[in-house]
Amino acid sequence: MTLFRYAQDYYGAWLPVQLLPQTAALILWLAVLFIGLHLLRRSRGEPVSNAQDHEAFPQATHVQNYTLGQRLYHWGNFISLAVLALSGMALFVPRSLRSFSYSWLLIHEVFAALFIAGLILHVLAATVRGQPASMWFDKRDWNDVRLILANFFGRTSNYPRFGKYDPLQKLFHALLAALSTGLIFSGIFLWLSTENLATFSHEWLRWQRLVHDLSSFLLIAFVLGHFYFGVIRINWPNLVAISVGKLTTKYFRRRHSQQRWDPERLERPPD
Repeated sequence: MTLFRYAQDYYGAWLPVQLLPQTAALILWLAVLFIGLHLLRRSRGEPVSNAQDHEAFPQATHVQNYTLGQRLYHWGNFISLAVLALSGMALFVPRSLRSFSYSWLLIHEVFAALFIAGLILHVLAATVRGQPASMWFDKRDWNDVRLILANFFGRTSNYPRFGKYDPLQKLFHALLAALSTGLIFSGIFLWLSTENLATFSHEWLRWQRLVHDLSSFLLIAFVLGHFYFGVIRINWPNLVAISVGKLTTKYFRRRHSQQRWDPERLERPPD
């Protein structure tokens, strides 16, 4: 099976120069296959956390989950990625999408700049004002991953409680960061070359195209999975929280652990 489009170099060797559209489609279909398998497995009911934990502040009504800045970044990032995916598809398969008043290349470059600026602000805000430790893996997270997999494959009915983020969300965040790094790094060199601002060797640009293509479609596949987990019924409270910022205490007690969450974020009702 051929995954890349090949071309001859100066010495006559055939080298991969671009991801084939069929390969890109395969990556996306694998994401759809995973979604289908997960839907089939969980069609008989979603797992419920059964690990023992102290009752989380019985007088609290809601848990503050996302700040306004986090919510704005999340939805702004979603819009940027959607436009980048659309414009990138138009560039990846020329004449596949009808152009607007502006070229797809210009649209792609503008939203790439917005994506990079938003990412930099997000990193700075998370480092200075956020809780970066809430996204770090620890020993308990690896144990949770093993328990989640054992539950998914029917080996146990046990299911863990989580802190603010479960280990799969942390893995997704790490993969998103890695793929975004590859996209930005390769995209900058391709942009400099396209705009005739710098000159690079054919070999270097060939690798940047491959990295950009592969990172792009892997990122789209992971975002599709993220979107799926965001809209399934069990995660509706999280979907509401990313819009209004708060989880209900009832949902918190079903899925999360007070001991692994920042208790200062629990809001008490007014007297």
